[in-house]
Amino acid sequence: MGLLIISSKSCEKSEDASTIDTESEILKEMNARGIPSVVACVVVDNEIAWEVSLGTSDVTESKPATRESLYTIMSIGKLFLATAVMQLWEQGLIDLDEDINQYLSFEVRNPNFPDKKITPKMLLTHTSGLAWPEDADEIPDFHHFYYINEEPPLIKDWLPEYILPAGSQYRTTVWKNFAPGEQELYSNIGTSLLGLVVEEISGQDYRDYCMENILEPLEMQHSGFRLQNLNEELLVTPYYDNNQPFGYYTSRHYPAGFLSSNIEDFSHFMFAILNKGTYNTIRILNAESIDKMMELQNPSSGTSFLWVNCIGDCIGHLGGGTGFSTWAEWHMASGSGLFIFSNKVNESISPGGRIYELVRNQSKKY
Repeated sequence: MGLLIISSKSCEKSEDASTIDTESEILKEMNARGIPSVVACVVVDNEIAWEVSLGTSDVTESKPATRESLYTIMSIGKLFLATAVMQLWEQGLIDLDEDINQYLSFEVRNPNFPDKKITPKMLLTHTSGLAWPEDADEIPDFHHFYYINEEPPLIKDWLPEYILPAGSQYRTTVWKNFAPGEQELYSNIGTSLLGLVVEEISGQDYRDYCMENILEPLEMQHSGFRLQNLNEELLVTPYYDNNQPFGYYTSRHYPAGFLSSNIEDFSHFMFAILNKGTYNTIRILNAESIDKMMELQNPSSGTSFLWVNCIGDCIGHLGGGTGFSTWAEWHMASGSGLFIFSNKVNESISPGGRIYELVRNQSKKY
C-alpha cells in the first residue's frame, strides 16, 4: 500500500480540458491497460461538481461500477488514522512527543536503540524505525488475506508477536538500524502500532472508534472496515495483474489501509477536510488541528502527519495493494479536490498517469 513522493509537476494542469471527452479517453486508457473499473469524482465548493463510474465492478457477472460501488481505498485510509490521532490530541489524551509506552500495555523499543523512545509523532511521520515490510524483510505472513467470512485478529493479539523480540513471528529485519526519528521509512507495521495506541487511549477497537467518531458524524453510512457489515452486493471484485479475480479481502493491519468506501461517502470526508474539520454542521476536528496535521514535516518526501504534500498546491495520499489502486488529493486554497478508485493495480490513476491527468484536467472546468 503505497507511498508516492510527489513533485510540483505532478499537480500541474497540462491539457486543454475543453477539447477533451474525459469519459471516452478514460475508457480508452482502461481498455489499453485492462483496468476493469474506475470511479472518479471532483469536488468544488462543498458540492460534487463531476463524477464518473466506468467499467465493471465484476467482469464475470457483467456488473457495472456505480457511485455506490465499494472499493478498498488502501493507504488513503491512513488519513482516517491521522484524523483519529488528532481528535485524541485535541482532547489532551495524547502527547505527540511522548513515549508511546505511556499508552501501551507492553513496552516497545527498537532493540538496536533500546534507550531511544518512539513517539506518536514518529509513527505519524514514518520515522519510528519499523519496517514497511517488504518481501526482502521476510516478515512471515504479514500480508495474509482475510475474506468476507473471516475476521482478522485484533491488533493487540498479533502485533506484539511481530515487533517484540520474544514474539513468535519476530524477525530482526522488522527493526531498521537507525535510531527512532532519524530516517523516514514508510511502514504499515508502524501505522498498525499507531492504531493500537488509538485503541489503548480510547478503550475502543480502532474500527469502532472510527465508525463512532469519523464515519457516522460524516454520514459515511455505507463505509466501514468490517466486511461482514458491508453490503456484499456493492463490493467490487479486485483483480490480479493477469486479470484473474479474487475475493474481496481485508488484512490484520487494517488501520494501514482497509477502509471500504464509495463516491458519495468519501466525498463527505473530502468536504470535511476542505472545510477545516466540518461537514454540514458537524465538526470532527478543529481548524488548528487540520493545520497541524498537514504541516510539512519532511520537505524531501512531502510527508506531513501521514498526509503527503505536493510541492505545488495539493495534499493527499496514494493507495495501492493487491487488486486496488486509489488516489485522493485536496487543494485547500481553492476549496476543491478529486479522488479516483480502481479495482486493479495500475499507475494510470496516480499523478503522472493518463487517467489522473484526465480527471485533473476535468477539474479545471469548475
